[in-house]
Amino acid sequence: MRWTATKKAVGVLAGVCLAAGLVPGSASAGTKAMGIDVSRFQGPIDWPTVATTGGIRFAFVQASRGSGADCTVKPAQCGADPFFATNRVAAESNGIRVGAYHRAFAAGGTTTDARADAIAEADVFLGAVGSLQSGELVPVVDVETPFSGMTATTLRTWIRVWVKKVNKRLGRKPMIYTNTSSWGATGNTLEFAKAKYPLWVAQWGVSRPSVPASNWAGHGYSVWQYSSSGTVAGISGNVDQDRLGTGLAKITVR
Repeated sequence: MRWTATKKAVGVLAGVCLAAGLVPGSASAGTKAMGIDVSRFQGPIDWPTVATTGGIRFAFVQASRGSGADCTVKPAQCGADPFFATNRVAAESNGIRVGAYHRAFAAGGTTTDARADAIAEADVFLGAVGSLQSGELVPVVDVETPFSGMTATTLRTWIRVWVKKVNKRLGRKPMIYTNTSSWGATGNTLEFAKAKYPLWVAQWGVSRPSVPASNWAGHGYSVWQYSSSGTVAGISGNVDQDRLGTGLAKITVR
């Protein structure tokens, strides 16, 4: 997962949020179990090495990006992740708890269009994941810019349709991955926080993250992506690193 806004754009969006009174809550620093999130962009991963040398307890593994032909970032690598099935089995067989995530490329200038796009992307994700197994982590939708032609209303519709469809099929409320600037595009809505969808917040290079939607309606975050430039033995190049903000059991399927 990556933030796609430039620092300047993030600053502008933050200013807009502040002007509107949308001041993000400040959460305490995550100090619990350590994890990573990976995708096709890491290539093949040596999971036995990751498990034995990195102190990694959990991994979120990309199952899909967009609906197959709508990824405005790296468009040639869209749809189901070809490494997902292998990563899922290999990580779990080496004692690492796995959760599947979908990198959304939300679009839709009308409620009808947003609903159709969300269903299409949810179908790609569900086709890749199949079902959840006991001991796996809850599914995730990655909600970050760009949002093609969307208003706050249509973006909220998109998220609502996606999470409800996935919850109905898999039987667990998905976790929402986002950051304060991207969530500002929803109008900094508290809807999903109040409905107790868990939050995975992204903010790098800080001692503690800022949390959107009034500290996620007082619930705080479940996972914090604190770095995009970590190094882990068994993985080529940089890798995203994560910390828990809650007990692992709270986001585990039983």
